[in-house]
Amino acid sequence: MRRWKIILSTVIAAIVAVAALGHPVRWTEAALLMVDIAAGGAHSPWQDLTSMPTSTSVRWTIADRTIEADLYAPASTARAVLLLVPGAAVLGRTEPRLVALARSIARAGFIVMVPEVPGMRRLALSRADADVLADALRALHPRYPRLPLGVMAISYGVGPAVIATLEPDINGKVDFIVGIGAYHNTDEVIRFITTGAYRRMGDGRLHRMTPNRYGRWAFLSANAERLPDPTDTDLLRQAAERKLADPAAATSDLRVHMSSDARAVLDLMENDDPDRVPALLAALPEPVRTHIDALNLALHDLRSVKAKLILIHGRDDPMIPFTESEALAAAAPHGTASLYLIESIGHVEFDSVSLANAWTMWSATNRVLLQRRP
Repeated sequence: MRRWKIILSTVIAAIVAVAALGHPVRWTEAALLMVDIAAGGAHSPWQDLTSMPTSTSVRWTIADRTIEADLYAPASTARAVLLLVPGAAVLGRTEPRLVALARSIARAGFIVMVPEVPGMRRLALSRADADVLADALRALHPRYPRLPLGVMAISYGVGPAVIATLEPDINGKVDFIVGIGAYHNTDEVIRFITTGAYRRMGDGRLHRMTPNRYGRWAFLSANAERLPDPTDTDLLRQAAERKLADPAAATSDLRVHMSSDARAVLDLMENDDPDRVPALLAALPEPVRTHIDALNLALHDLRSVKAKLILIHGRDDPMIPFTESEALAAAAPHGTASLYLIESIGHVEFDSVSLANAWTMWSATNRVLLQRRP
């Protein structure tokens, strides 16, 4: 807490120094909100200065389809509406840090809706998740037609969220999209989580860093259910569990009982040669390849996106390389994307606030607050 007080004091001092030239109230709010998000639900000055938002569970019906969600409403006047989309997490909308984030943002005047997305709880994202999010946006817009409408999506939730906003009846109604640890090309993400290799835009060279091994084996476990044979599904999940416990564990005894399709999936996940990735991807069984392509934003024409993009990514992200947010920003219509690359926050770990990254984190937070109605 002492570290946060020092950082907060430094940022507020900088704000005060230029207050005559800008917006000191919003700037101070951004600093307080940044520190509250970093606190992850623990006490912060932001909570002393704002009231606790209300929280209710809702069930809304859209075209005979039911949406379940938690709704966080500010005690003060609402100034914007936000659909908060979790990443792949077994706790889904009840994950404690996600709940804390929703409350932090609601204190800033946002009505925050956190939907139930079953695929994300199973760590098995699919195109159907985008349909759930599209229905959530269809429910929100008519209920709050005079407030700016936005989406904030985390990690692998960014793909389904962006795809949802591209629906013809939704595109143009969403004013802004905040992507935290986003991706653009699923093939490049798979290359990274298996080999640690990534490319920067305009640079043909492959760069390397050590990825978090969880991403590789979570991907294997999630995609095991895509195969039609339950024996293959079970064997691939056993392989994932072994590798999570011990990266050097052998899987040869499992391979002999797998179909060729299952072996193709395991070949990709066990590979550590970046140059082999394209061929291994091409060899994937059709059900797995189809699901990967369905969430690949690189296969969508993002020039039609009417919402502003606010992209926030850690330079040292071990799950999705920061170059994916760079590519996503480049694919958006010219002048509509703001990109914030932040030092030393890993994969969406905003508790790692320091003097080295506080200014960029504050700038991103300020950009989000700017989306509210005055």
